[in-house]
Amino acid sequence: MIKPYRSLLLLVYVGVLLAVALFFLPASIPLPNGYSLRFFTLESLLDTKGKQYADISDIEKKFTPAEEKATTAKNGRVSGPKTAQADTLESRFKIQFPAGNDTALFSFFRHLQNLRNSEELVRALHYGDSQIEGDRITAFLRNKFQNRFGGCGVGLVPLQDALGNRTSIQINSDDAWKRMRAYGPDYRKKAPHHYGILGSYFNFSFSYTQTIPGDTAATDSLRRQPKYITKKRSNIWVEYAKAPGAYARDSRFENFKLLYSNPGAPVKLNVQIRKDSIKTYELPVTTEPSVFEMPFTGNFKKIRLSFEGTQSPEFYGAALDCNSGVVIDNMPFRGSSGTEFVRMNKETLRVQFQQLNVKFIILQYGVNVVPHVIKDYGYYEKQFYTQLKLLRELAPEASILVVGVSDVSRKEGEVYTTYPNVEKIRDAQRNAAFKAGCAFWDLYTAMGGKDSMPSWVFAKPALANKDFTHFTPKGAQLVAEMLFKSLMYEYEQFSRK
Repeated sequence: MIKPYRSLLLLVYVGVLLAVALFFLPASIPLPNGYSLRFFTLESLLDTKGKQYADISDIEKKFTPAEEKATTAKNGRVSGPKTAQADTLESRFKIQFPAGNDTALFSFFRHLQNLRNSEELVRALHYGDSQIEGDRITAFLRNKFQNRFGGCGVGLVPLQDALGNRTSIQINSDDAWKRMRAYGPDYRKKAPHHYGILGSYFNFSFSYTQTIPGDTAATDSLRRQPKYITKKRSNIWVEYAKAPGAYARDSRFENFKLLYSNPGAPVKLNVQIRKDSIKTYELPVTTEPSVFEMPFTGNFKKIRLSFEGTQSPEFYGAALDCNSGVVIDNMPFRGSSGTEFVRMNKETLRVQFQQLNVKFIILQYGVNVVPHVIKDYGYYEKQFYTQLKLLRELAPEASILVVGVSDVSRKEGEVYTTYPNVEKIRDAQRNAAFKAGCAFWDLYTAMGGKDSMPSWVFAKPALANKDFTHFTPKGAQLVAEMLFKSLMYEYEQFSRK
């Protein structure tokens, strides 16, 4: 019979051995291919309070949009304090500039100021990775600018939207469309690099192959083989429609534009706005990047384009714009690190920047660099600087703002913590921006800094998704409000000079 005290001694021995092991074992052991083996630590076992994440309560109070607070108050709940005013912005939310050069945004601000006395359409391009996909961040920022400076329309949109997650407009298209990208897994070095302003181009084929199954009951192997018959499509189409959740200004436009080059043969373009109204145009042969324009009046519900011909032009995108005011285009490069602009056709980009009157460029990248943890990001700084230098060369009149990487967290033991390289990536982006003479906005610091992403994820309602990387629509709106206030702070300082 085993005596009770011996069982107790055994438990004590096991506990002591476990404590010694935990004391000497590292928190993790690196494994091949970037994986690691993690262990519990004495600190984590003895911690009764749990991980203390960044406090973001002040951010929600200061930057929750005024219209949302008004709705909250109307529903009988406490509306909270007013949103942060542009002239009282804290330093951690402010835009940063290269030493001795606080005029990096002045060119854009001058065009905004001139809108009082001109009929100019000022275009801003919001490039980014999946963090801005679906018009998140951009749509709210666009609405804020248009409410203050005028304008309408969603701006540039692709001819195909595989994800179908845009909140501002619905895009439906024929499955004959093919999209060539300068970024992501679809990029091919040997493909023609005719990429335009959206980082891609589209084409189609009027011919397609139809497969006819063989006779499965036949004993002859030849008769069991499928047959392939080439058929011809009469037309290829794309349709833009009003989105239910869009802002009112997103669903209005005064000018429809189609960006293309057509080196092959003339193509007939049919435009249908109403069931009983179809207008026909011709896209002539041209090797230069061109813009087809069509005035639009009345309420926008749906516009359908169909193409007839023998060869496909190269299409770079469409634009639904006002004739004046501000428009901000949503340009997501899924999976990109922001280093693919050098792959694009320089002359096409230069011409399209001029044709569309681009006066402001926002670049928001970084989350795709984070999972690859290394000690030094000097290589990324050089690559990113090369992109900025190129954009400065191709759009010399445009102001450029780099939005730094947001916080990204991973699970360590039972808690979430910021990746150890986030601040290094942020610093590399800032160094590249300053070297190129561009402005920089530190989103990582603005959202709370280290260990802030879990606070956004666990907020009620959630401000970020459980991948601890991407913002929810509400979180994206909060980021856009912070960015807008930061830009307006600088605009007010400019206006006083």
